[in-house]
Amino acid sequence: MRFCLLIPHYNHHEQLERFLPSVMAHDLPCVIVDDGSRPESVAHLQRILPQYPKVTLLTMPRNRGKGRAVKTGICWATMNGFTHAIQIDADGQHDVQDIPRFIEEAQKYPDAIISGQPSFDKSAPAARRHGRKVTTFICALETFSFAIRDGLCGFRAYSLAAFEKIEDAFYIGNRMDADTEILVKAIWAGVPVRFIPTAVIYPENNISHFQYLRDNLLLIKVHSRLLLSAPWNLCAMWWRRFKN
Repeated sequence: MRFCLLIPHYNHHEQLERFLPSVMAHDLPCVIVDDGSRPESVAHLQRILPQYPKVTLLTMPRNRGKGRAVKTGICWATMNGFTHAIQIDADGQHDVQDIPRFIEEAQKYPDAIISGQPSFDKSAPAARRHGRKVTTFICALETFSFAIRDGLCGFRAYSLAAFEKIEDAFYIGNRMDADTEILVKAIWAGVPVRFIPTAVIYPENNISHFQYLRDNLLLIKVHSRLLLSAPWNLCAMWWRRFKN
């Protein structure tokens, strides 16, 4: 098993610079996929990254969304012979000391997606906490199970073979809808999804690219699509299990 780190990035160069040393202390190859950031943000990354020889920077010519950045990083990891990619956000919200726990869980369940189940401190906005509960409830309807304990956490360990299986069977969105859609369609594709508790913080003066109106409308759209297609995909999943 070969692990790498995958960090989607969009104008978070200052936050990334602060927490990158602790990330790279785990001595794993890392790919940062810049999703069309401002020129000064990309230039900042290009200045600081030469001190990290295990980091590869991929730059997208324009902003295409977090989902597209993740898929680009997965493609890079596959082409470079890795078997698993650990996705972590660039804004410093995730506890990088949990990286070994994700690796350990992935080693126990090599064909699974290992996702974080956030525990929040007082810095977390109430709207975010309640919104996640709503998402978790809707995911239960879409999968007819309680397998998805949190559909929005961006701290994950992906089996690249499992990710490819999902992509071969289903469309995956390119923006903020991707994190949720990947887990729901993993269940439909028969890919195991496991969760481990992890602390998530909202640093002071943090920059969030989640736009409440635009991205909530996007999530409503994707959940409407998932709910409408759920009966067919659940029947197909159960039929595959029956045949096997």
